[in-house]
Amino acid sequence: MFSDQFPSCGGINHTRLEIDGAVYEVEWQRNVIRSDDAPRLVVISHITNQRALDLLNTCINGVRKFTPEEHELWVVDNNSPREWLASALEIPWINWAFNRTEPRPPEARNQAGDDKNDLDQTNWGSYANAIGLQIGACLIETTCRYLMTMHMDTMPVKNEWLSYLRSKIDQGTAAAGVRMDHTRTREGVLHVLGYMLDFQVFRRLGLDFFPNLPDFDVGDEVTVRLREAGYDVFACRNSFWDQELVKLIPTESPLRNLQVDRSFDDNDDVIFLHLGRGVRRSTGNHTRGVSLEDWLSVTRDILAKDN
Repeated sequence: MFSDQFPSCGGINHTRLEIDGAVYEVEWQRNVIRSDDAPRLVVISHITNQRALDLLNTCINGVRKFTPEEHELWVVDNNSPREWLASALEIPWINWAFNRTEPRPPEARNQAGDDKNDLDQTNWGSYANAIGLQIGACLIETTCRYLMTMHMDTMPVKNEWLSYLRSKIDQGTAAAGVRMDHTRTREGVLHVLGYMLDFQVFRRLGLDFFPNLPDFDVGDEVTVRLREAGYDVFACRNSFWDQELVKLIPTESPLRNLQVDRSFDDNDDVIFLHLGRGVRRSTGNHTRGVSLEDWLSVTRDILAKDN
């Protein structure tokens, strides 16, 4: 699954990756190469309209603004229409990979449907997300120390947020995330919307990001298997589960009344946001909670301000 054969910078490359019994045709370009200790941030995208593109741009611009630490940002896209990918090619400070094969789980690959849309990834969102993460894990070097998963409806909002998460990983702790969910297990699992892994432990244990529904969604079993191997995991305090945390946010802050997931560091500062609450990764359509317009309004104001 893992490879160190993709280190070069410059130019568009093409490779075929065999993942979960299927072959994925991947175009990729590496514009930035950092040291093995620099975390690799992998953002999964699927862009079919301007709303989804706005979400992705907010995410990558947030990383750009609030991550002075050495890092590589990878955008791994799952078979979006080519017209929506053109702008990514113009960004010199990200690495990107475009999966040109529609991700489908094994049980769907030989299905015949009346409508070809019945077989696209909007019906297999968790699996498609896992395929994107697996592609990212294949493309980064096997010698990398840290891999971080991110959804495109997220944004860091404080300098050194990445160093904070990395500081929580040590010999006994193999992962650090922005939110712990307790809906599937009593102990809780780190939500794949934003968690950093010790990539060497991940590889050594032969872990992957595939969902095992209905028990585990994409990325959930990573936490379970790490604990089974004797490792701890760390999670930020998050307003998704504890609304009392909102009282820690200054009343004049735009984040005080933005009812999204807000993750806090040890200094009681918000370091990371997640819109979630009904945003379909594949379309950008929003069904509940804070509107996409409000999200973009607040995050654009944050991006426009000096640090």
